[in-house]
Amino acid sequence: MQAMTRMALQRPANDVGDARAAVEAAALALLGARTLERGRRYVAWGAVYDGRRRGAVLRARCEGSGQEAWRVRVTLDPTGVRDAACDCPMGETGDCKHVAAVLLTYAREPEAFVEVPTVDEALEGVDASGLRALLGRLLLQRPELEALVEEALPASFARPSEPEGARGRAAALLRGVWPGADLDALASRLEALRAEAGEMREVERLAVAIVGRRRRVGGDAGAVLAVARRCVESVAAGLRSADAEERARGLRWLVGLYGYDIEHGCAGVVEALGRTAVAAALAIATEGERRALARRVRGAMARGDEWARYAWGAVLVELEEGLTDDEEGWMELARAHHRPAARCRRLLALGRVAEAWTAFSEVADVELLTLSGRFEERGLGAEFTEAVKARAARAGSAGRERLVAWLRGREERADEQAALGLAEGVLAADPTRAALDELRQRAEALGRWGEVRERAEAVLDAKAPAVLVAWLLEAGDLAAARRVAEDERARPAGFGASRVAVAEALEEGDPEGAARVYLRQAEACVAQRGRASYREACAMLARVERVLSARGREAEARALREGFAARHARLSSLRAELVQHFGPLAA
Repeated sequence: MQAMTRMALQRPANDVGDARAAVEAAALALLGARTLERGRRYVAWGAVYDGRRRGAVLRARCEGSGQEAWRVRVTLDPTGVRDAACDCPMGETGDCKHVAAVLLTYAREPEAFVEVPTVDEALEGVDASGLRALLGRLLLQRPELEALVEEALPASFARPSEPEGARGRAAALLRGVWPGADLDALASRLEALRAEAGEMREVERLAVAIVGRRRRVGGDAGAVLAVARRCVESVAAGLRSADAEERARGLRWLVGLYGYDIEHGCAGVVEALGRTAVAAALAIATEGERRALARRVRGAMARGDEWARYAWGAVLVELEEGLTDDEEGWMELARAHHRPAARCRRLLALGRVAEAWTAFSEVADVELLTLSGRFEERGLGAEFTEAVKARAARAGSAGRERLVAWLRGREERADEQAALGLAEGVLAADPTRAALDELRQRAEALGRWGEVRERAEAVLDAKAPAVLVAWLLEAGDLAAARRVAEDERARPAGFGASRVAVAEALEEGDPEGAARVYLRQAEACVAQRGRASYREACAMLARVERVLSARGREAEARALREGFAARHARLSSLRAELVQHFGPLAA
């Protein structure tokens, strides 16, 4: 193949047949038989024109199925096709029918590709004034090249400063998107920015920078929007352990993202980012937080136009589900905003099963399966399965595929339920991290981790608190880790290291919590008795003083230390260690 492709690049007259075969073989290897055959049809009606060749690089235009004509570039090398690209919607990876048409045209009509000199050859002998004139014409035709020219100028040339922060750098990347851009590469760079963003608000700004430019990125931006979706997930996870003020602000931000769905006309799409963000907020918000969010949504409805009022009304239905005394008024609101899934959930909760089945019949295929757990809670799992079978029989192809996959999984889950029970038994008998990971994997596969987690944490708290703390810290649930670390129950030997790890993790965001955990570990050290344990207790008290003093709370640190000394006044050896570490004690 290498020799034949090299022959295709050189194309001596007596080897035309072999060269043609080489190019067609390279095209087949890159594109596959089906795409190559579609390319042949384009060649047959002369779709390829304006062909040029510069060394191993082929460029041409190829007419599309409509009025458009796409730009195609192919680079050959001795092993075949090194890379290819087309600016059609399917051509960013270089495996479209237009690329096939260009390769086949070159194989059959090499003379249709005019050999053009390299840039260096073309510019040889052009003087400075000629270059300036050429550059001027280019900038008139392509003003966006001005930034590239500025980058090549000497450092003394004035230029804008580099954007700072995740939002600024993301905006700079997204402004450079053009039709046919490599969106996967763009998504990778945006994901790197997300990973670098330290604070929650930086992650939020990055998500807004992406979703606000949804139209610029285009309809094939799944990989790019997935970064914004992960931003939403990250923010929601962080809010679980945030203080009340930060939770309220973060929840407002999540619900506010729905405004972009309204602006972009996709507010009714279940998979849209704003709808996902609202679902994330609902999953973690308390009743009081939902009421506060509902008030804000009502304000947005009052300020919006007819479309905005309708779209925000759907969110209001979700927020006020189960919170109002006027159940019938809420049902009417849900009906007016076409939220049959919400009505079905609420009717099941109220025990109005017959009405729930009526609402079920109105639920779209894409939302249908979200109701399975609610029906199972009412002991209606078998009836729900039969209803899904009936829906699958009359659903469209996309909906049918999803429903049939769920039905097949249902059969498998019967065995998986038994395996989940066994995994819980293993954790109770052998509470290790490996057993926890196995249980979590099985529970998540069944969508039951929420209920199983509480039982798993209770087992670990009683039998292996160090394993529980390590897992909570890894999950970022500092509030739960603090509760375990401060618990005054007797803990196994070696748990002190887990307490210290929790306190160190709390120092930055919750210094008071860190001080309390260090103090709890000091008490645990005293309970062990012995001079070595007393010295360790003093080391914990020194950490308490460091954490609080760094925030100007020296008096509080001193009071905690003196209270500690007073509680253990009868331990003379401990008092001696305290004096050695901190000086004379208060009388």
